[in-house]
Amino acid sequence: MIKKTLFLFVVLAIFLVTNIAAVLPEKAIDFTDVTENHQWAEDAIDYLIAEGIITGMEDGSFAPDEEVTKEQFAKMLAMALEIEPAEDAVQTYTDVSAERWSFPYIEATKDYFPLEEDLAINEYAPSKAFLRQEVAATIVNGMGLNKEINAFNKNVLEELFADSNQVTPAIKTQIIIAVERGILRGADGELRPNAPVTRAEAAVFIYRMMMIRQGKGEIAFVTSTPIVAESQVSLERAKEWAKEHGAHQRFIDIADIYWKYGEITGIRPEVLYAQAAKETGYGKYGGRVLPEQNNWAGIKTATANGDETYDHESFETPDDGVRAHFNHMSAYLGLEPVGEPHGRYFTASRTAWAGTVKTVEELGNKWAPEHTYGYSMVVRYILPMIG
Repeated sequence: MIKKTLFLFVVLAIFLVTNIAAVLPEKAIDFTDVTENHQWAEDAIDYLIAEGIITGMEDGSFAPDEEVTKEQFAKMLAMALEIEPAEDAVQTYTDVSAERWSFPYIEATKDYFPLEEDLAINEYAPSKAFLRQEVAATIVNGMGLNKEINAFNKNVLEELFADSNQVTPAIKTQIIIAVERGILRGADGELRPNAPVTRAEAAVFIYRMMMIRQGKGEIAFVTSTPIVAESQVSLERAKEWAKEHGAHQRFIDIADIYWKYGEITGIRPEVLYAQAAKETGYGKYGGRVLPEQNNWAGIKTATANGDETYDHESFETPDDGVRAHFNHMSAYLGLEPVGEPHGRYFTASRTAWAGTVKTVEELGNKWAPEHTYGYSMVVRYILPMIG
């Protein structure tokens, strides 16, 4: 239980780290009412103003604390997702006529907005204050992430927030996804799902979405899961876990090799064994990489230009493949390789992040383009292996 608790802290807080210099323009407008109390939103406001997604008020202010209405957010979402306004759409809602300024934006984004229990099917309530959980659910829907498979830890809300019971059941999956991706965050142990969203908050929500979509954001965890540390899973438990998940016998057999190289390198074998499970489907493969390639981590060749079978390294024996996995991770960690490294090792060792990775969570946007890659390893593979 103690070991499991040590790992559960990885989801205590999530925040978005962005390469500001790469994505932020020079300050577009200096709003006098965006004060030091709104520093957390300044980057988002500047970026969205420069992109033309939001504007200031007629009097030259930004009104950061003013509540955002549902129709206002519909326009922001359409602009951010580059959705064409539906000027010629047939009217869907009785309270949104074709003459209303927001009509084309509402019609263009209507499928992304969650249904509200207190509204009739043909009502929209355009002027109502939009709530934090509604904004988060709408963004997740707009990003196409609203499937249950995209929620890694179904208990994350209860684990993190005292007011998780205030989340509307119909959109709980979207809220989990938003929290796990850093789109929606809480403070002081509360999520405030039913609090109206302010203009400053809405700007931050949209900004986070855009950074993730552009691959310029990276999920980082305040607490983390170290890759180099003493193993917390025995070889016997690892094999038991593999069998519980219907692993191919080849995957069960290579556990011995993972634990051997874990002893040699100091890299926790359960981390790489979990990654091998993720990459190969517990040794069943079925994708571009073939079993006979002995490639347990989806490692590409040094000259790979695509994702075909020939773009992936082949190793002579299972032992060679596992050693290459440890060596490839060593490039990320700044460790010396064991034996003669494979070609892709040298490519990885020249990346900007070579030698900087310390945690499983940091593998997102590095080992793989998905920024939740490492986090999903922790929740779906490592924690269950610990038991």
